[in-house]
Amino acid sequence: MTELGTHAIGSVLRIRPNAGSEVPMAHAIGREIIRAGLADREFIDRATQGFEEYRRLVEPWTVSLAVKVTGVPAAAIRELAQAYARGEPFRAFDGTEHEEDRALINLSLLTGRGHTERERRTPFHLVRHTPPVDLTDEEFPVRLTKGRRPDSYNALLPKGGSGSSLRRAECVELSPEDAERYGVVVSEQVRVATRRGSTTAPVWVDPALRPGVAFMTGRSPESSDANQWPVRTSCPIAGAVEFEAAAIRIEKMPVVAIGN
Repeated sequence: MTELGTHAIGSVLRIRPNAGSEVPMAHAIGREIIRAGLADREFIDRATQGFEEYRRLVEPWTVSLAVKVTGVPAAAIRELAQAYARGEPFRAFDGTEHEEDRALINLSLLTGRGHTERERRTPFHLVRHTPPVDLTDEEFPVRLTKGRRPDSYNALLPKGGSGSSLRRAECVELSPEDAERYGVVVSEQVRVATRRGSTTAPVWVDPALRPGVAFMTGRSPESSDANQWPVRTSCPIAGAVEFEAAAIRIEKMPVVAIGN
């Protein structure tokens, strides 16, 4: 099974594109399917409309551009295109509901998957990518996304010790690579700084996260100004809130000397 929005585990191809890049990811897959001659042209001609407009939309999304925007390796993008065209099950997570859904519907139209005979032709959706408002740079190199953490996830945290406190409080989740880069460990308090403010939170290390991506729930620690700094962007189709995201940097907290 192919999953868009997770990571590589075992023999199942799973990827985690950069936050907010699921639409470019789908467009790059669509372009690769067309380029490789894997599109179901008979189905497209018979049951869809707007294919040429869609083809022009995805044409700029080359594999090399998609790698820069999504952070997904070129080989994985090509393998996703091949797997989808072969009819392998495909699931997507963590994207914006309206935009990503329409981009994935386009892939199903492109390959004739999951569609039955209809009296009317189904149109391709011309979904355009809107990049995140708060871009990362050298000063704020990590992309933070905020959302809900399933209760079942908290159940995976170890009982007792420092891990139990993370079940009751907000934490900032980092990839193992970023934790090593910043020299921080699980339960260590760090400052999460953005262009608009900062907050403190304990670290949790999640192997599922890609380097350069962090996660926090929507609930912020007490006595912080965190609610002032996430950027809320909107889906251009439905006008609904997309997600909260921000460019951040992780700062180690100074060591406080304890007197004798």
